Amino acid sequence: MVQETDFPTRHRIDDLVTAWLADADCPGASVAITDDTDLVHAAGYGHRSLDPELPATPTTRYGVGSVTKTVTATAVRALVDRGALEVTDPVATYVPYFDAVPGEPVTVRDLLTHTSGMPSDDLDAHVLAATVLDTDLGVSLDDWSDFEAFLAGRSDRRLTDRQRFLYSNSGYVVLARLVEAVSGEPFREFVDRTVLTPAGMTRTTFDVGAAAGDDDVATPHLRAGADLRPATYPDHFAFEPIGGLLAPVTDVAAFLRRHIDGGSAFGAALADEAYDAQVVVRTPVGGEPVGYGYGWYVRPFDGDRLVGHSGNTGVSAGYAGFLRERGLGIAIGCAAPPRRSPETLAVELLADLTDTVLAAVSPRTALDETLDSLTGRYASDGGFHTVTVERDGPTLVLVHETPLGGQELRFRPRTLDGDEYTFGTLEDDGSETVAEFFPSPEGVDLLVDRVLVERVDGGRRATAAKRHEPPADSATRGPAVAGDRRRDRRFVLGSESSVPRAPAVPVRATAGPRPCEPNVLGKYSPRPGPRHEYGRAHAAERPPENGHRG
Repeated sequence: MVQETDFPTRHRIDDLVTAWLADADCPGASVAITDDTDLVHAAGYGHRSLDPELPATPTTRYGVGSVTKTVTATAVRALVDRGALEVTDPVATYVPYFDAVPGEPVTVRDLLTHTSGMPSDDLDAHVLAATVLDTDLGVSLDDWSDFEAFLAGRSDRRLTDRQRFLYSNSGYVVLARLVEAVSGEPFREFVDRTVLTPAGMTRTTFDVGAAAGDDDVATPHLRAGADLRPATYPDHFAFEPIGGLLAPVTDVAAFLRRHIDGGSAFGAALADEAYDAQVVVRTPVGGEPVGYGYGWYVRPFDGDRLVGHSGNTGVSAGYAGFLRERGLGIAIGCAAPPRRSPETLAVELLADLTDTVLAAVSPRTALDETLDSLTGRYASDGGFHTVTVERDGPTLVLVHETPLGGQELRFRPRTLDGDEYTFGTLEDDGSETVAEFFPSPEGVDLLVDRVLVERVDGGRRATAAKRHEPPADSATRGPAVAGDRRRDRRFVLGSESSVPRAPAVPVRATAGPRPCEPNVLGKYSPRPGPRHEYGRAHAAERPPENGHRG
C-alpha cells in the first residue's frame, strides 16, 4: 500500500533538505523515501543545472558515485546464489589479479569488505584527472592490460591483516572482472539483467553518452575554490563498477526496497551477512563502531541498523540507505559534490521521521552539542585560577590564567560517555595533559591536571542522547505484515515528532517551484513554494565528511 506524506511531514522534510543544501553549498538535490512496499515521498530541490537554471525533479538522473558499489556487490551475490562461486574463493582462481601478493590469497570476501590489505592506489583520482580534468598524472589506464599492470605494480604493498579496513576502489573493479569471467557476460549486461531490471530501475544506466541526451539529467559541477563550473561525468571502463551509475532517486529507492526485504529478489544467498558488519571501519568518539558488510556500511541507529553507502564522483554525489528493522529507506542525488556528506542529510531525515533524538544517531551532532555545552568561564574557589573554554572546530581551547601567569592549551576529545568528558593534549616533552569535565544538573566542574574549577558562566546544556523506544501499542506505528520482524518498529510517516529540532539554516527564497507533490510513482506535479537559490554564503572550504571520494 502506498503511503503519502501528509502536509506537516512534507513541510519538515522540505525544510530539512533546503537547510542542508545551504549548509552543504550544493546547488540542488533530489530525495526519495520508501518503505518496504512502495515509494512514499519524492521531490526535487534547487537546481539540477545552474547554466541554464533548471529545477531538480524526483526523476532527475545523477551520478551517484560509490552507491554503485552496492549494485556491484549485489551482482556478486547473485553469482553466489547460483552456486557459481563462494565468497571464500581466491580471486586469482577466476581472474589474473592478486596472484602474486604477500600473505594468504585474496578472496572474494576480502574485496567485498575492503579487507584485502591493499592500501589506496588512488584509482579514482587517476580516472577523474584523465576524464574530467584532462590532466595527465603519468599513469596509463587506456585498457584492461594497463589496469592489470597498474594493480600488479602495487601488489607488494599489501598488508596481510584481514581485520584492517582499507577502502579499495580497485578491489571493486576486480569484482566486476570476476563477474564477467564467471557469468560469461559483459559486466553491464549482467548487472542490467540480474539487478537493474528485477528492481525496476528503468532509468538507471552506465552509459554516460546516453544519459547526456536525457532531458532530465543533472549537470555535473566541479568545485574550483568557492565556485562551481559545469563539467562532465567520469566516463571510463574502470570507473563503471566503482562509481559509474547514473540514476534517479526513484530508481535507487526501488533498489532499496528489494534490499529492505532481505534482498530476496537477488537470491537467498548472503541474505543476512551482506548487511552485517564484517569489519570495523571506525569508532566515533563517544559512539558505537561503524562497520562494513558486502558493499554496505553498517552503523547503529537507535536500536536499529542503518545500512547504506554514500558516493562522490568529484562532480556529483549520492546516498542510498535503509533501516534494517524499521524498513525505511532514503535515496539522495546531488548535482555537485556537497561540503557535507549526503549521509548526514539521510540521518537527519531518518531521525525526524522516526522520532529519534538526532544526537543519539549522529556523532557529528552529538560532538557539536557536547563541545558547545562545555564552553564558558570557569573559576576555582577564591578565584585564583580562571579557565576560559572556547570551541575551535572539533577541539576545545583552554586558557588557564592565574595572578602569576597563564597558558593556552588545545584539547581533543578522548571519551564522551555522558557522565564524564575527557580531553587530552600532547605537551612538548611528550607527556599528556588531561582535562576532565563533570557535568551535572547543578553545573559543570573541570579538572585540569590537579586544578579543579567550576563553570561560572557560559555554555549550554547538550541534548540527552537517549534511545527512543517505540510505543507499547505498535498499532500507532502504522500497518505491519504478520510475522514481519519489523512489526513493532514501524514508523508513521505523517506523525509529528515531539523532539525539538534546531532552526533551519536561513536561505534566500525566490518565487518558483521547489519540491514536487508525491503521488503515484512516476506522477508528480509541481506545487508553488519558495525554492533554494544557490549562493555562496556557505562557500568556506570544508573537507568531505565521508573521508574519501568515490
